[in-house]
Amino acid sequence: MDVLLKNAEIFSPGDGLDITADILISDGIIQKIGNVTRYKKDTKEINFKKKTVVPGLYDMHVHFRDPGQTHKEDLKTGSEAAANGGFTGVMCMPNTAPPLDSPLIVRDLLSRSKYNIIDIDIAACATSERLGKKLSPILSLYESGAIAFTDDGSPIANPEMMRRVLEYTSQIDSVVIQHCEIMELSNNGVMNEGLVSTMTGLGGIPEVSETAIIARDILLTKFVSNSRYHIQHISCGRSVELLRNAKNEKINVTGEVCPHHFILTDIECSNFNTNAKMNPPLRTATDVEQILEGLKDNTIDVICTDHAPHTEYEKNQGFNDSPFGIVGLETALGLAYTYLVKTGIISFEQLIEKMSINPRNILRLEEVKICEGEKANFTVMDRNAKWKIDTSRFRSKSRNTPFDGFEVQCKPYCIINNDQIYFTKL
Repeated sequence: MDVLLKNAEIFSPGDGLDITADILISDGIIQKIGNVTRYKKDTKEINFKKKTVVPGLYDMHVHFRDPGQTHKEDLKTGSEAAANGGFTGVMCMPNTAPPLDSPLIVRDLLSRSKYNIIDIDIAACATSERLGKKLSPILSLYESGAIAFTDDGSPIANPEMMRRVLEYTSQIDSVVIQHCEIMELSNNGVMNEGLVSTMTGLGGIPEVSETAIIARDILLTKFVSNSRYHIQHISCGRSVELLRNAKNEKINVTGEVCPHHFILTDIECSNFNTNAKMNPPLRTATDVEQILEGLKDNTIDVICTDHAPHTEYEKNQGFNDSPFGIVGLETALGLAYTYLVKTGIISFEQLIEKMSINPRNILRLEEVKICEGEKANFTVMDRNAKWKIDTSRFRSKSRNTPFDGFEVQCKPYCIINNDQIYFTKL
């Protein structure tokens, strides 16, 4: 495929680019950046005036429900949702049925993901069947293509087991990704423990169920030489503080946050809206303020989605019985730009770092460069476009989001990757 992108606003922090220029692509490789006047007759020309081209966005926390729960999502629809949201790469979590604790399953998923416009990477189980009792075959899973290890959806609760996981992953410079929750403290709660849970009578999940395990794991990471540890979906202000202190001590710890945790509070649960039920739960306005500060000062490295599709039937079972989680791939860019960049919390450069550069760096993936001779891996967006989130336009199989109808700015326009192009339908 030969494509000429005319008048593109190119922004690539890693390459020091903030220019308007043409980009000529041939067979998926960037041939020229500048004023392009000579090209093949059959080259497809697209006018990208007032469109911004950035290194392809990457979401390091998604659930495509494959294998075992493909009535909610599968590799095809998950990839379409990612492309529609402006992402060129994702990492899938292992809490599938069966869990991703077998090299055979990992190889099968990667094989079925070939030739996709979306780069699909796999995080495999840290422990067998995600039960926390026995190590998974970490080195074999790594050799089969897994790039990170987690029991996402469940914590690695036993400290000795966590130590062993850190020791094994340190041998291959991989990262341990932790769902930070002490289940005994959560005590089957369904929302944040606080005033709203008291008023509604819903079971509460206290912040210490998250922060206590983070504090423990930071100490273990410091103890195990060359280990690397990543905190999933931060929801508490105190978690940000713990991460900041660890970084100040030069401990190899990173962290991520989802848009729902820096926009919404537990007040959303007061009317028993099951699309506001997620784990970790929505917390308080004070927590949101501290998370925003952590994004601003770069304590928090990554913005991800925790894209968790569920059917309408499942989410309509009532607040106590409905599953945790919301979809996020098709809303993330607009929400992050509107609530972070437009409000001056972070710069546009920080947004690209947290949604493209940092996740790939943490996962030791190849850096995406916008320069001649490199593979074309772009997210193209209209930063001035104002639009309303409409779940009827989602490509995901599921529609479970509290953001339906939100007015946002910055719309994904298209993605270019693996010698393919996809124009969004939002």
